[in-house]
Amino acid sequence: MDISQERMPFVEALEAYTKAGFTAFHTPGHKLGVGAPSTLKEWMNPALPYDLGVMYALDDLHEPEGVLKEAQDLAAQLYGAEQTWFSINGTTAIIEAMIMAAVGPGDTIIIPREAHRSVMGGLLLSGAKPVYLEGRFDERWGVPLGTTAAEVERVFTAHPEAKALLLVNPNYYGIAIDLEAIIEIAHAHNVIVLVDEAHGAHLPFGRNLPPSALACGADIVAQSTHKLVGSLTQTSMLHCQGPRVNRRRLTQVQQVLQSTSPNYIFLASLDMARHQLATEGAKLVGQAEALAHQLRQALQAIPGIAVPEASDFSDIFAYDQTKVLIDFKALGLTGGEAERLLRREGIEVELVQGYHVLVLITIGDTLGSINQLVEAVRHIAYRVISQETAEINSDNQSFTSVDGEMKQTLSGEDTPQDVAIESTKLPVPEVVLTPREGFYRPVISVPLATAIGRICGETISYYPPGIPFIAVGERITPAVVEYIRERQALGYIPNGSADKSLTMIQVIEDI
Repeated sequence: MDISQERMPFVEALEAYTKAGFTAFHTPGHKLGVGAPSTLKEWMNPALPYDLGVMYALDDLHEPEGVLKEAQDLAAQLYGAEQTWFSINGTTAIIEAMIMAAVGPGDTIIIPREAHRSVMGGLLLSGAKPVYLEGRFDERWGVPLGTTAAEVERVFTAHPEAKALLLVNPNYYGIAIDLEAIIEIAHAHNVIVLVDEAHGAHLPFGRNLPPSALACGADIVAQSTHKLVGSLTQTSMLHCQGPRVNRRRLTQVQQVLQSTSPNYIFLASLDMARHQLATEGAKLVGQAEALAHQLRQALQAIPGIAVPEASDFSDIFAYDQTKVLIDFKALGLTGGEAERLLRREGIEVELVQGYHVLVLITIGDTLGSINQLVEAVRHIAYRVISQETAEINSDNQSFTSVDGEMKQTLSGEDTPQDVAIESTKLPVPEVVLTPREGFYRPVISVPLATAIGRICGETISYYPPGIPFIAVGERITPAVVEYIRERQALGYIPNGSADKSLTMIQVIEDI
């Protein structure tokens, strides 16, 4: 390790500045915490003196030349990038930035449908035209599996005009694609590769994790440092390498999308997180991997609970096993029911879909947190099994689930659980207008029941995972309406729609 990785240049400068004792006649208005609300003081009093405005003595996020540039350079060195930018507007802003830096109005960009809604924001801001990769889906587990090198080659052949390829790796579930092979194909077509690695800031420090996007040759990579390692929520890093990247353009776009009043505590947390990974990353991430392995073994021993391993998915390249999918199908529970029961046990999960919940095991977990989760799942499983045994009626073969909210028949008829597994598969998009073209068209609201064939005027997803099932400028197909009906039946609340009940949906008025 380079000795400079032992330092935290931005943190050190911020601490030195606060100790210098300047009297503040600048923003923020609470003036080093003196005027902060009493509750804010109770929560954050020791940190408030570090909440400064744009102090040129502490460098400028938009044109860093001093200690902040040094901190970013250390992050680049750690991750193997040629240049790194810090983000205090989350990974949403840097995904939009890398799209805007790579493509412009009318340009074709190839993307997977299973992309975060921030990609739609990047398309809207850039004016680029999306071409979607055909995704793969595991019907048993109800999860997307990502694209393949063969599919990428097929789309490049069909769209030789493409200027950029955006990939998600690993996905929310930790499933990784053959990134190196796909990047090699893209570069052979002289196409820049952008990777949403929001769930991969820990990858270079693990023992048995998928390879990082930079190691596979990606040109621009967006990482959520806060998601799986140690920085504060809303902080991320953008990395780049290679001759295909216009770095000045990327800096300019960052200047558009990042706040002109960056939170210095956020920036300092990125410097701290980089230092933690440089000095302890292998140990901490290795411990998280070991805890995840222990959790998997314990959960798999519980009757009615299934936890898939890499070999259980349909032909995947690699798998981050710190993402633990807990499947309740054999207990007759949907993911939504399981989540409610887990909350009663004091457990909050990351994601709910189909028959399962997803939990993340990170450097912040301990043996205690793992044991608490195992005991909660075991308690739920035994309660359900006991109740089934007591309530099965041999005449009609029916029972009521443990929380009394849903009845399930054991006949061959469709059940809410059957609906759930189907509803996790996204409809195939039919793009009519680019997101930007659609966004600036006048819209009207029409009943969902009469909307088939119309062009959607809003981008709608369920969050998490925040993947749009319909985007502005796309045709509303029968599959889209069916997807909405299925999710409504399961009680999911949409994000992005004007009508939260989705009884009405916005469509382009003049098409």
